[in-house]
Amino acid sequence: MVYDVIVVGGGPAGALAAYDLARCGLEVLLIERARLPRYKACGGGLPLKTVRALPFDVGPVLEREAVGGIVSYGGRPLLRTDVARPFAWLVMRDRFDHFLLGRAVEAGAHLLDGLPVTAVEEQDDRVVAHTAQGRFAARWVVGADGVNSRIARAIGLSPCQEVGLALEAEVTVPPSALTAQGDYATFDFGALPHGYGWIFPKREHLSVGVFHARPGQIAGLKGALYAFIHSQPVLQAHRQIRLHGHRIPLGGANGALHTGRVVLAGDAAGLADPWLGEGVYYAIVSARLAAQAIAAALDSGPSALSAYTARIHTMIVRQLRQARHFAAIVYRAPYLGSLLLSKSPLMQRAVFGAIRGDLTFGQLNRALALGLPRILTQALGGGR
Repeated sequence: MVYDVIVVGGGPAGALAAYDLARCGLEVLLIERARLPRYKACGGGLPLKTVRALPFDVGPVLEREAVGGIVSYGGRPLLRTDVARPFAWLVMRDRFDHFLLGRAVEAGAHLLDGLPVTAVEEQDDRVVAHTAQGRFAARWVVGADGVNSRIARAIGLSPCQEVGLALEAEVTVPPSALTAQGDYATFDFGALPHGYGWIFPKREHLSVGVFHARPGQIAGLKGALYAFIHSQPVLQAHRQIRLHGHRIPLGGANGALHTGRVVLAGDAAGLADPWLGEGVYYAIVSARLAAQAIAAALDSGPSALSAYTARIHTMIVRQLRQARHFAAIVYRAPYLGSLLLSKSPLMQRAVFGAIRGDLTFGQLNRALALGLPRILTQALGGGR
C-alpha cells in the first residue's frame, strides 16, 4: 500500500499534522519510535496562544492555569504578581501528547508505535520509510521526529545547528508547599549563566528544571539544577520522581525545511523559542502549515512545498530571530533584567503578554525599547 502521507514522530507536531491531513480524507500513517504513552521531558508550560492554536478542546488534560508569576534571582524572591489574565496552562506532556494522538487516530490516521524509522528514501513519485517491520511508502512525508531528527539528516537538511540543554525533574512536595506555590509559575534567571530555572505546578507535584540557552555542552548542569532546587523554599522537602535531560533547538536560523516530497515540522525544523525554550506552540503552527502545504501539493505537485519554507520563515523564524535579540539582552544582564521586571508593571505586562501571545517578540522588543524611560522611572519608584 502507498499511503498519501507518512508522519514520523508522535509529539504535538506529528499529531497535529496527522490530524489535519486525516481530516482532509487522506490515508495517513503516523509512526512513533517509542511505546505509547511515553514520558516526555518537558516543563509542561503551554502559553495561552498554544491552546488557542489547537483545532479542538484539550480541557481534559489541562492540569493547572498559571494566574501569575514568581520571579527570583539565585533563590532570592523579587516578585510575586497576579496577571490581568492567565498566561499559560500547565500539563503533563505524556498525557497531553497522548491526547493529541488520540484525536489524530479518531480523525482516521493509522498509528504504529514502538517502531523507529531508520531511514527514508525519496523517489520520483513517493518516499519510502525503512523500519524493523519493513518498508512503508507514501507520496509525502512529514518529519516531526524531534531535535535529533533522523528524517532531517536523511534528506540532507540541518535546521537544528544551535541547540540548548535542559534538565527537568518531577518532584513531590508536602501539601503546604503545593499551596505556597499555588497557580504561579516561577522563573529564576540567576539559576545558571545564560539560562534560567523554573517551577511549574501540576495537580499533585511540581515540575522543576533548568535551561541553558546557549549552544554546546555545559559542565555541571545537574549541579545547577540541584543548587536551584535547594535555593527555593517550596522545594526544601522535595522527593524526586524522575530526572531527564533533553536538547532544545534555539530557533531563528534560516534554511530550507523541505525537499521534493518531505517537510520538517516542530523541533525537527529547529522551531523553538531561544529565550525560554518553549516549542509546543511552534510545533503546532508548523504542523498545520505543513498539512496545508501537502494538501496543496496534491493538486499542484511537489513545487507547492516551497511555499511551506517561505511561510515558516515569515510567520515563525522571523519572530524567533526577534526572540534571540531579547534573549541576548536578558542573558547578558540577568540580574538587572530581573530587577527591572520586578519593579516595573509596564515591563511585567509586556513580558507576560508576550508569553501569553498578546505580543509577538518583535512587538515586545519595540514596547520595551519605547517604554525604557518609564520602566526606569517605575524601577526607581517614580510611579506606575
